[in-house]
Amino acid sequence: MNDEEPRGNLYLLTGLVLGLAVGLLISLVISPVKFVDIDPSAMGEAYRSEYRLLIAQAFQSDGNLQRAQDRLALLREEDPARVLAMQAQQMVGEGASPADARALALLAAALTNPQSVAFTPQPSPTLPAGEDHQPTPEVGQAVFTPTPPLPTRTPQPTFTPRPTATPPRALDAPFVLDSRQDVCDGSLPAGRLAIEVLDRDGNPLAGVPVQVVWGQNQSSLFYTGLAPEISLGYADFQMEAGMVYTLRVGTVSETLTDLAIPACGGGVRVVFREGR
Repeated sequence: MNDEEPRGNLYLLTGLVLGLAVGLLISLVISPVKFVDIDPSAMGEAYRSEYRLLIAQAFQSDGNLQRAQDRLALLREEDPARVLAMQAQQMVGEGASPADARALALLAAALTNPQSVAFTPQPSPTLPAGEDHQPTPEVGQAVFTPTPPLPTRTPQPTFTPRPTATPPRALDAPFVLDSRQDVCDGSLPAGRLAIEVLDRDGNPLAGVPVQVVWGQNQSSLFYTGLAPEISLGYADFQMEAGMVYTLRVGTVSETLTDLAIPACGGGVRVVFREGR
């Protein structure tokens, strides 16, 4: 009896180990669990970030803010605009695609103030000469296909066109320097270059590219609107002592040269306004 009891315990332990191993093999290799049509709010952070980026890219393409809001609502986040801005800032800090960061910034700004968003238009593709092509319908426009005549007159269905989404307006004019000020009262951190971009009416404008160049062809490209808690038209850059910087706002504006940390050791604030 004494020899059989340890042997029985050994058999029981061996059975448990084999059962656990077989269970893991089946659940992880042979027949793993597959999640299908999962609720966006249940996704991990990496997938949520990718989902936000897809929504932002779709908004940048069609300008349909209501659709973007409906999609973001599926994530059940308390402040979607703040989350989008934080994701854009993180992407800029990690050196990710500037275009993706700008798309997130545009959507974050549009959620806060739809009229503050601007985008740079892309050239339309040109078909080779001689090719017959149909005009491209506008976003939301109902498209009708001609129907061959029928022997019996049949009432035609009535089509109700969907509301047309209003895309962000294009930046069709250069930005001009409105003011430049050395800040020595401590309201800006030492070496901080604070940029504010306004539209023609003096409202903050998000999604405007800002490029800073210094040294041996070193440069940094970022966008306004990544700090909506400050201003939708705000962007900033940290300057270093002994360096001289050149600034360009937008894509066709003149450059602002000789930017450097002021003698008082404070920061610099510049304001640009969209030209007419």
